[in-house]
Amino acid sequence: MSEFFFRKRNKNKDFTLIARDCVGGILYHQLGLKFLSPTINLFFTPEDFNYFCLNLKEYIDTELIETKEEGVDYPLGEISPKDLKPIKVHFMHYESFKTAKEKWDERKTRINYDNIYVFSSFCYPKETATLSKDLISKWNQIKYKKVMIVDKNYGFDDEYIIKKPEECTEYAWLLYTPDHKNEWKRTFNEFDFIKFLNEK
Repeated sequence: MSEFFFRKRNKNKDFTLIARDCVGGILYHQLGLKFLSPTINLFFTPEDFNYFCLNLKEYIDTELIETKEEGVDYPLGEISPKDLKPIKVHFMHYESFKTAKEKWDERKTRINYDNIYVFSSFCYPKETATLSKDLISKWNQIKYKKVMIVDKNYGFDDEYIIKKPEECTEYAWLLYTPDHKNEWKRTFNEFDFIKFLNEK
């Protein structure tokens, strides 16, 4: 797949992709589009991401504050709206919380609430061990157009199965490329994002 072909197919230029992990930023980059989402270069736990998507405006309108967690050596933020579950935002690709918060606050003002898509994944061993009926139920309640990338059927709505490459031993295998260079061959690109974005 070429950059030209990938971008030419896309008819949706002003979407906000609320992504649970780095895939969101990579997709915007592949399409050559401005980041219309604060969920860039970060990740949420599956549980926190569900709450975030189910109450998006409330979490976005609440100030992100710095927090600490044992064993976490990167900037970590927390959002605690009144009467809602506090959630954490893991800024693993940022050098400081100050920079992470500046980017978060800048990008959240760009959200197009009339053109939102949600991307998540549930296929990593440490996370699949936490599977519960409540986790599935919360995901299924999300009203935005969404996709959940999985390595096998778990019972989520809007699942799309991608088999983990046998030669890949990386934790973040959805970002894997056979030659570690060609981003168009990343494992997650097996899902047709352009069709997903073009069909509202």
